[in-house]
Amino acid sequence: MTTFNWANPHVMFGMDVKDASGNIQKWNVGGPATNRMAANGWEKATLKPGDVVTAIGYQFTDGQKILRLQKIIMPNGKEMFLYGR
Repeated sequence: MTTFNWANPHVMFGMDVKDASGNIQKWNVGGPATNRMAANGWEKATLKPGDVVTAIGYQFTDGQKILRLQKIIMPNGKEMFLYGR
């Protein structure tokens, strides 16, 4: 993860993602409002730039490198959900 912006209306962060050819692509990843994330155990210090995580979600249908985040898998394997458990 390259950036982490814990702010409303949506928590946003940037990720460097390696594609199938090994090239790095810049992606924007968006979650819900801070209060919804907090209700699922998140806080401002949950992630920080430099953390290596797996982001799972849905790419925008127009092909932009933007992900609507569903959950993060932390380096220790813990799953952090955004929209319920």
